[in-house]
Amino acid sequence: MKKAILSTILLLGSTSLLADTTMCFKENHQSMSNIENTPLDGGACNGKNTINQMKAKGWSVDDIKISQTTTGMNFIYILKTATAATTTSNFTGNQAQMEANIIAKLEQKKVSEEKAKVELELEEAKIDAKNIYVNKCQSCHGVNGELTRSSSRALKDLTIEQMEESIKDYKLGRIDRMSATTTAPIHINNLDPKTIKGVYAYLKELNNK
Repeated sequence: MKKAILSTILLLGSTSLLADTTMCFKENHQSMSNIENTPLDGGACNGKNTINQMKAKGWSVDDIKISQTTTGMNFIYILKTATAATTTSNFTGNQAQMEANIIAKLEQKKVSEEKAKVELELEEAKIDAKNIYVNKCQSCHGVNGELTRSSSRALKDLTIEQMEESIKDYKLGRIDRMSATTTAPIHINNLDPKTIKGVYAYLKELNNK
C-alpha cells in the first residue's frame, strides 16, 4: 500500500473500522525486530499501545501490510477482538470499502495539495513578475498592459499561450519589428516560464479589479 495512505488514515477520525476491529499503523520504522514493542499510531492504538499491549488486551492481528520506503518500513495492522470472529466475512467487505475510501481521500488530498502548490507558486511568481513588469515592461506596454506596439496586440488581451508563443518568437528572432531587435530582447531573454506566468497573472489581476 502506498506510503501516503498511512498518513491519510489520520483523517478518518474514528478509532475503529467496526465495533470489534481497528486499524493501527507505523510509518518509517527502522527495524522489523522491535515493531511489536513499538507504540502504533491510529485506531485503538492511538500512539500509546504496542502490538503486544493490544494482544494483552484481547486483540489479535487479523492482517498486516508492510511496505518498504527509502527511509524505513511502513506497517499497517488490522486488529480484531475475539467477538469479531463471527463477523469476519462482513469485515472483509468493509475493510475493502474502507481502503477504497482511504484511497479516494488520498486522491482528493493530493489534488488539493497540488492545487495549493500551484497557487502558491503563482503568487510567488506574481510578486517577482510585478517588479520586472513595472521596471522593464511598463514603459512600453502600459501600466495595465493596455498599450500596443506597432501591429502587436496589447499584453492584457493575450492568453497565456499567446504570451508564451510571442515571447518565444522574440527570442528566436521571428519578429523583426524595431522593438524585437533593440529593447525587448534585453528583458525577454531573461524571462523564464514561471516569470511569464507571473506577468500574465499580474496583468489579469490588474485588469479584473
